[in-house]
Amino acid sequence: MKIEKLQMNDIASYKNLIDTCFGGSNDLEHYKNHYDENAPYEIIVAKDDEVVVGSITFYKIDLFTFSFQPALEIFNVSVLPEYQGKKIAKNIFNYIIKFAKENGYKSIFLTCLDTATNAHRLYESVGFKKMGSFKYSLNLTDTND
Repeated sequence: MKIEKLQMNDIASYKNLIDTCFGGSNDLEHYKNHYDENAPYEIIVAKDDEVVVGSITFYKIDLFTFSFQPALEIFNVSVLPEYQGKKIAKNIFNYIIKFAKENGYKSIFLTCLDTATNAHRLYESVGFKKMGSFKYSLNLTDTND
């Protein structure tokens, strides 16, 4: 199993992972058009041979509001169903934690549904702690303005 930053030649395999894990996504051209090695986010993938079987995306926040320290925000944690339970997500998290430490990031945070208990166990197993806060969202496509 190889863990690395997503490469352009892995886009189709990555899209398949996202479609499988999240029930669909953008079309392939959208992914290709938005691939940018210098973006403020990185997509880290686990590959079995040349197939992307897991991924985690993180967004780099260089000035985090609460502590004025650089932080990473995690999202889109995904592993193909037939590869779950094989420590793939845990290994990707370890890769990201190492990246964060080596690059001066002071914290990593993520948001998770209350009902995703398997995800809670994963996150806690790599050192995350549940915080006592609420997440609010404003979907601008749902407003009348």
